[in-house]
Amino acid sequence: MNASVGAEHCVLFRFEQDDVKVLGFASKGGTEMAGVNSARYRKDFWKRDAIFQELKESLGGYRAEVSCVAAEEVADAEFRHELFLTQGLAGRAMLIGERSDKLYGVSFFRDRSAGFFSQSERLVIRSLADTLISCVAKHHDVLVRDSSLCALFASVEELASSFTGIPARLTARECEVCARIVYGMSMKEIARDLNISAESGITYRKRAYLRLRVTSRSELLRRLLENL
Repeated sequence: MNASVGAEHCVLFRFEQDDVKVLGFASKGGTEMAGVNSARYRKDFWKRDAIFQELKESLGGYRAEVSCVAAEEVADAEFRHELFLTQGLAGRAMLIGERSDKLYGVSFFRDRSAGFFSQSERLVIRSLADTLISCVAKHHDVLVRDSSLCALFASVEELASSFTGIPARLTARECEVCARIVYGMSMKEIARDLNISAESGITYRKRAYLRLRVTSRSELLRRLLENL
């Protein structure tokens, strides 16, 4: 979306009756704006978000609803000040939609220095809305699946020990790397956690995958579950 419409911040939501869950967020350049703003929105503002309520009431069937509103057009003065003006945001493009009777949402922002989304950019956002909502719903399903798996183990160390029981006979380090891959850690995170170089981590992963005859994280997970 950054490449398509210049979005600089993104937040993924799942809306429930009395709460909103933040499924993920990202800001260009690794800033913390999206995370900070999403936390404030969830804590203090989402129930008074008139735009969200309007979109929700307009929903019907598979099609997502979209609202693109510049900061100065937000009617709630405190909402506008706290979530847009003090954060230096030009406005928000918000998408919500239902998948499997659950309500999901995406919000895109651009900094005031870049200006609000143009008319052509808003059309691009609308054209991608249904696909984006489906991606958020799938992302939620993956999060639920992975958290359910990780709940089976008291720690990543316990998960690593479970790999030692696989007949492929992985080394201790390969087990540690595989456990962290299953936990969803990136190779940079794994290298930092194990105090090894990223190149070494990649080598351990390659060796483990060859021994286990797998080629991806999903296949690694399936191999573990089969052994369990």
